Amino acid sequence: MSAKAYHLNLLKDSERVSSSPVRIRVMLPVLAMFAVAGAVVWWGSLLGRVLLARASAQTLQAEIDTRKAAYADVMEKMNLANELESELEQLKYYRAGRHVYGGVLTSLAEVMPLKIQLTRLEIPPPPPQSLVPPGVLPGRPYTPLWGPTGNVESVSLVLAGRTPKETPIVTLMESLESDAFTNLVTIVKDPRRSDQSPKVRSIRQDASRRGEGSRMLAFEIEYRVKDRRFAK
Repeated sequence: MSAKAYHLNLLKDSERVSSSPVRIRVMLPVLAMFAVAGAVVWWGSLLGRVLLARASAQTLQAEIDTRKAAYADVMEKMNLANELESELEQLKYYRAGRHVYGGVLTSLAEVMPLKIQLTRLEIPPPPPQSLVPPGVLPGRPYTPLWGPTGNVESVSLVLAGRTPKETPIVTLMESLESDAFTNLVTIVKDPRRSDQSPKVRSIRQDASRRGEGSRMLAFEIEYRVKDRRFAK
């Protein structure tokens, strides 16, 4: 009788398990511990960076606070310098628009006819400046402009006086058309133009001279003078 090998399986079917679940149960806690350790290290590094950044920000803020007074002083001086530069530039504009009439008025005295009694020589002030911003509807509130938007100002010259007849007036007007007065008055004889110069405002009998035996004419003539241009 030959010998036979007998294999006895004493494990129940419910006790049979694979080796893989054992490795997963062992590795999962290990991996979880590594993940937690990595998160702790990362959070620690992040916290250290935040603390360093906060300390740096506090240092910078302290430095800024110590320099606030010096900064305010510098800004005040810069604003003052800008304001003075603006005023200086404005004065340059006024200087460019300045007209000198002394020499021309001396020439006017030389050509004035003897039979004319000059009662008034006037350069009327310019009309009030419009400081209303463009596009503002009437009656609506607005913030006025700092100054007029135009850089040209019209100027006129008014001559008023008395004379016994019209001939001296004609002689005076012809004298003002000569080359000696080109820098003072502008001659535009076209009556269709709005800037006609000269304009005879009035020639009438002087009421104040009635009854004195001499008939006098009162006249008033307006000339357009060279415009003032406020530019460099």
